[in-house]
This record gives sequence, structure tokens and C-alpha cells, in this order.
Amino acid sequence: MASKWATTLLAAIGLISTADADAGDEWRAYINSSCVVADEPFLIPESDDDAADRSALFFGAIATKLAGALMSVAVDGAVGGHQAGARKESKFVTAEDFNLYLADLSESPAAVVTPRMGCFTVVAGAFADDSVDCTGNYVPREVSPESLQQPPSAWQTLRTDNSVENVLRRANICMMGKTKSVHEARILFSEDRTAYRMHGAGYWINSLSSTRSSRAKRNLLYTLEIVEPSEGNVDRVLSTAWINIGQVSAGDSAVNSSAASRSDWLRVPAMSSSARRAHKLDTSVHQDVIGHIDALERAVVRDARLLDGIRVRAESAGTDVRAALDSEMARIRVRIVTSGAMLDARLAEYDDLPRPTLRYMPVTMRFGITESRSEKRSMRMLAAMLEMNKELLTQTASDMVVFGRSLDLDSSEVDLDSLRQTYFDALVAVETGSTESGDDFEEIQQRLAVAKQSYDAARVTDGLGPVQ
Repeated sequence: MASKWATTLLAAIGLISTADADAGDEWRAYINSSCVVADEPFLIPESDDDAADRSALFFGAIATKLAGALMSVAVDGAVGGHQAGARKESKFVTAEDFNLYLADLSESPAAVVTPRMGCFTVVAGAFADDSVDCTGNYVPREVSPESLQQPPSAWQTLRTDNSVENVLRRANICMMGKTKSVHEARILFSEDRTAYRMHGAGYWINSLSSTRSSRAKRNLLYTLEIVEPSEGNVDRVLSTAWINIGQVSAGDSAVNSSAASRSDWLRVPAMSSSARRAHKLDTSVHQDVIGHIDALERAVVRDARLLDGIRVRAESAGTDVRAALDSEMARIRVRIVTSGAMLDARLAEYDDLPRPTLRYMPVTMRFGITESRSEKRSMRMLAAMLEMNKELLTQTASDMVVFGRSLDLDSSEVDLDSLRQTYFDALVAVETGSTESGDDFEEIQQRLAVAKQSYDAARVTDGLGPVQ
């Protein structure tokens, strides 16, 4: 069954065979809008009254294979790959060519953080051939009729195969034998999506990656780096997040929702200047149509308020004054009708504009899993990583200091938006103005000419060309 969850699933696969791991073991990372294991839905059993309940309430039962998977590569080792003593303790999976922003053209053109960056799922073990499709073997989590009357938190399942391997099949992650481990971490955004934090979603560990001992205990640390592509071998780290999960051992599993498994709030990396420039060029037509729409909406609201004010005055005015006010109200009503008709036409024009998928700012998402003998040692490794990235993070902070928030625009873009608004306000005034007051109409025409000249100059500076 195809589902909304399934159609938004985006897999970014990176794999590696490690020298110290069991033969055939690989590490693969998946970037999805939701977690593969922690967010597995329940299947509601059929009812006599409405059999459709089974499908209507079963969200994302089976995730089918998707074309266009992100290309990625995985590497293992210590921080920076240089500390040989820690190579057994850390595994890093790097998803490349992941675009952090996309253009949202639904209501008005805007650049938004991609909703696909919702959860990292890192799987270790022996994988079936990529040609294998195991979704048909997935056994869904069907709620038992006895527990269906209870709150969802108390639901029980009828299925007998509750293994993590079975759950992975719904996302077509096909394992050969037992999975070595699965780690999941959510990326949670603030309401305005200018800040994010990493939150441990869960882990399912059959065996540790750093030791073959089944009795050993290790401190588990997750790290996430958002890295901007750069020339040469020096990475430009835009953001680093980490969470200390705590002590784990082989056989442990948990869906972790404690506050201790969350990172601090971190700033979402701002769009680079090249990405903002590309967004302006790609959406210039949409921006102008929306600029005209916004100006018409402001004109309608402004005239409606003006009409209400004159109507109040007219109720207590004398006969001569009342006649003049009635004439003025008639002209305003004509302007409102004219603006409304033009607004409907422009809204229809915007609906007819193409809405291609536009992605911006490719970044590298580097997810690390560290198993250390002590929390103190893992913290030292984290400190080493932060120290190594210190200069790059400082430079990034300097580059971003001009932004009040991550999605803010720089001063030149603010000026362009302001000039666009002034131009379309003047254009609407000419389009809906009255020709009976010649001096006033000539004045707004001159205002339009000045506004167009300023707007065109700003557009040419940004490489957009004069307004049509």
C-alpha cells in the first residue's frame, strides 16, 4: 500500500566494510522524514462497521523503493581518522550531496529547510543484495482487539516477529541474518525552523562495534556535523551537534525520549550567498507576481478602511457634504472592485506558474557513533573534534554575523524586497487611480516612474534584469 509516509521517504545510503568487524558487516545510513524503527506505525484491525479503518489508520505500513537515492560514502575511524587507538571506538557515516534548503512555491516563493531531514537511521550488519526487495516480507504491527480500547501508549501487537530486522523491511532495508546494531537520532527544529537540536530516538544493539565481548559495557555518543563543500581537503564545518546516550552493552535496546539525550539548540546554517542568489534568479517571476498580489491586497484593505471611515462621517454630515462624500465613496467602491478583479487574475496567474523542485546549498551530513570505555574518554574525543573544527566554526560565525536569524536576508536583499513593494504599490495606484483628478494622477505616475527606476537598478545589480 502506498502511503504519504512512504512517498516522502528519502534514503541516503553509505556503506563500508571495517577491518575489525565481522566478515560481511557494513554500515549504512538513511536520512528520512521520520524514523524507520522508532516511528513504526500500528495497524488498526478491521472492524465490522468500517473495514476502511484498517487502511485509513495504518500510516506508512510499507515503504517502497524510491528512485534517486542520495549518493554517499562512509568512513570509519577516530576523530579526524588519525588516532589509531580509537579507531575501534568510532564509526562515521557521511551522506553527501544533501541539499539543506528547497524552494517552497506553494503560497509565495520562499526558501525553507528541507522537511526530509527528520531522522538518521544507521544500520550495521550484513545486507542483502541491492536488487532484493523485502517489503513484501514485512509483518506489520497489528493492534490486538483486547488492547484497542486502551490509549495508544498501552496498545499491544498480535504479531510474533517483533525483531528489528522485520521493522527494517518496511523501508526495504534487507538484512542477511541478525542486524549488528541500529541507531536512530531525530533532527528537531524550532517553530520558525531557524534552530535545531539532535535527539536520540532509540538504539537496538545485538553486538557492540568496538568489541566482540557480549558482557562489555561502553558509553555511547552520537555526533552530527553539517559540512559545506570546499576546495582542497579542508572541510568547512557549519554546525556540530552531539548527544551523550549513556552506557550500553550487547543486547540493549531502547526508545530514548529523556531530556539527557538531546543536544542544545543550535543554529540552522544560513543559506550561502550563492544559494540565495540562485534562489532569487530561479524564483524572480514568482516574486514579481506575488509582489503585485501583495500590493493589490494592501490596496483593497486600505480602500475598505477608508470607505468605512467616510461612511461614518457621512452619517452625521450635512446635505452638501453628504453628496460629496457619497461621490467619493462611489469612486472608492469602483477602485475596490477593480483591485479585486485584478487580484483574482493575478492569483490565477500565480497558480498557473510552473512549480519545479528547486534545491539549494548542498552539504555533507556526517553522523558519528562512538563507543568508548568511559564517558570521560568519549568527552575527550568530542573535545578533540571541536578543537579541530574551532577555526572553521569561528570563521563560519563571522560570515553569519550579518544575519539576525538563519533565514534572514542580507541588506541588499532587504533593499530589493522594499523596492519591489514600493514599485508594485505605485503600479497598483496607477492601475486603480481615478483620472478625474489630473494633478493627483500625474503625481502617482511620476512616483511609479521613480519606483520602477530604483527597482530596475536593484534587479540589474542582482543579475535579474529590468522588470517586465
